[in-house]
Amino acid sequence: AMSEFKSDTFATGTIKGKGRVKGKHEYEVPYKNKVLRGDDLLVQIDRWVSQGVIEVSCGHALNEVARTESWLDLSGLYFVMLGASSAMGPFEFLMSHGANVIAVDIDRPHIWKKLIGIAKNSAGTLTFPLKKAQGSQSEASLAENAGCNLLTQTPEIRNWLQGIHKGKSLIIGSYAYLDGALFVKLSMAMDAIAKDLVASRKNTALAYLCTPTDCHIGTASASAVANKNYRRSPAWQTVLSLFGAGLKRNTYKKVTDEEGNNFHCVDAIVPEQGPNYILAKRLQHWRAIVSRDKGSVVSSNVAPATRTLSVVHNISFKMAYGGMKHFKPLEVFDQETSSAVMAGLLVYDLMCANSAANPSTELANPLCLFSETSFHGGAWRCGHKYSTIGTSAVLMYILTEVLVTAYLFLYNIFQVLGWGYVAYLTFNLAKAADFDHRTLTKQNAWGSVGVPLRFFQDLALMEVVHAMLGMTSSHWMTVLIQIASRILLVEAFILVPEAQDTIWLYGILVAWGITEVVRYSFYALKLLGREIPLLTWLRYTLFLVLYPLGVLSELFCIHSVVNKWVGWDTVGAKYAGYKLPLQLAYYSLYVPFFPVLYGHMLHQRKKVLGGSKGKQKQA
Repeated sequence: AMSEFKSDTFATGTIKGKGRVKGKHEYEVPYKNKVLRGDDLLVQIDRWVSQGVIEVSCGHALNEVARTESWLDLSGLYFVMLGASSAMGPFEFLMSHGANVIAVDIDRPHIWKKLIGIAKNSAGTLTFPLKKAQGSQSEASLAENAGCNLLTQTPEIRNWLQGIHKGKSLIIGSYAYLDGALFVKLSMAMDAIAKDLVASRKNTALAYLCTPTDCHIGTASASAVANKNYRRSPAWQTVLSLFGAGLKRNTYKKVTDEEGNNFHCVDAIVPEQGPNYILAKRLQHWRAIVSRDKGSVVSSNVAPATRTLSVVHNISFKMAYGGMKHFKPLEVFDQETSSAVMAGLLVYDLMCANSAANPSTELANPLCLFSETSFHGGAWRCGHKYSTIGTSAVLMYILTEVLVTAYLFLYNIFQVLGWGYVAYLTFNLAKAADFDHRTLTKQNAWGSVGVPLRFFQDLALMEVVHAMLGMTSSHWMTVLIQIASRILLVEAFILVPEAQDTIWLYGILVAWGITEVVRYSFYALKLLGREIPLLTWLRYTLFLVLYPLGVLSELFCIHSVVNKWVGWDTVGAKYAGYKLPLQLAYYSLYVPFFPVLYGHMLHQRKKVLGGSKGKQKQA
């Protein structure tokens, strides 16, 4: 077909972006709900290297991209994207940095509406195939007529690309993906296009994304760290391996070539992905090696495991990805992060004369092309073989993300009900006294509220256990410090019943009751991935009044406990003079830290509520 159909082609559409690069070109990486740039990005890159998530050479490459502003001006480069809408592809990155992108993708209007919309608001230029001349077509009409089929129109796409931007050097990226056997056919189609363009157009470069689930030449340091991580693996991983979970050691195979060079091969192939996937990727490896040997620049970097729709639509893979974080240093990335880091490595390969992509750079073995600058997500340095952790990862996902989440949700709901009951009893007491402070003092509030108050406050010690078991992200000591003062005060009321008649007990009941109902409700909904704006506002606003009220009430309650302790009569006048120093010692834990904690909460309020308003305004 490629030799028979040499004249059929497409019309050409062009969209010139109206956006401009804001200030200087800056490398940005979205990561965990933040956009990292500058020093923050450099720190994170170093952290990835030290954790073993990426190789040292990858960290060096990303550092160079982050520090070299001139590399990010892509206005003079022409990128062909076979599969422009690919989740892992660099389309948005390229357009934002002013590149000229020749987009090839399936003829689906919703895909092209998105691509054209991105292009219009970018600093780049989009070129794409059309079924009829662009003329004065509307944006909607362009989306209807744009696109082609890589499987059924392979020769026509090749013909069209041979005539686009004549005299310009192209970088051809093969990013399209389909499930099963169609991926092999798709890879063959993209390979046929790339092969002919390399032959017919001068200085054509190729770009691929390598999968981490393959057999690669790793590094000696990665092999040593994998052995170290295996020896230090948690006991539960050893137990799972003994009970048939299938965990096996990540053992590198050492191979020595005829010249005495040692290569450390890591096997991370996942058989569950099927033979079609590995064959399709192998086709890309072969083309990359052959083309580089003939003088073409070839960028082909290992990408990390990524939560793309094509992967997580399989529930087994989704659960396995969710549990991989328990096998250090494995990390699964969101597609925005993976796309940004792989785009950065593409820029490095194209701009750095010493990159492995450059055919003038000597490699110990052609397969080392896929070893340099590897962003493998920890697969090479994990103590257990990548293909064997799936079952254990699924079990850990079920345990930590399903069972633990369900338990924490029920715990928070139980606390909501408990503190709601405390608040309800407090309100009834106040109502019965007509909200008169003299009558309130005469009431036996502790007799009505003391039992549930003590139970639910002491129950908060479970949160220390949660933190120690890793069920929550807080450090257990921090949690213990936060709840210790409350528990000590409640227990003090038990030891000194004479202090239970203080009017300041109502201040504690009001401040604690309302705060905890809101706090635990907020946590319960957060575990379900839900958010009620009003509840969020209450969570970060009520403390403005309730926190000072709570602290003031606690201080007066402490004063009442110390002064009404009958034990002073027992120890005698000799120790009675310690009343004031004891109170001052306790106050010293409250007063100095109050401004600090209050300021911290104000900062958190501004960060959460102020940030959301900013986002709404921007939208």
